Amino acid sequence: MSKTIPAAVSRLFWDVKRDSVDVERHRDWIIGRVLDWGDVDALAWLRRTYSDEALKRVATRGRGLARKTCVFWRTYFGLTPGDGDVR
Repeated sequence: MSKTIPAAVSRLFWDVKRDSVDVERHRDWIIGRVLDWGDVDALAWLRRTYSDEALKRVATRGRGLARKTCVFWRTYFGLTPGDGDVR
């Protein structure tokens, strides 16, 4: 796995230097940013890079995510409100 985000996804990280983002160390932050703001290509990269379990964990925890993002991904993965959801 590459330790940096690809150039095509880097537009979502306008507030940091692309080379300073480590896909392993900053996993939850990257997942949240892409779930909230990513397009089809960014989401495809996200799904190739991280497990569904990692995406579910971030979406159900909801820290820093828009409510609609949490609701969408909870529905997408077939999770119920009791599956770790804090929203």
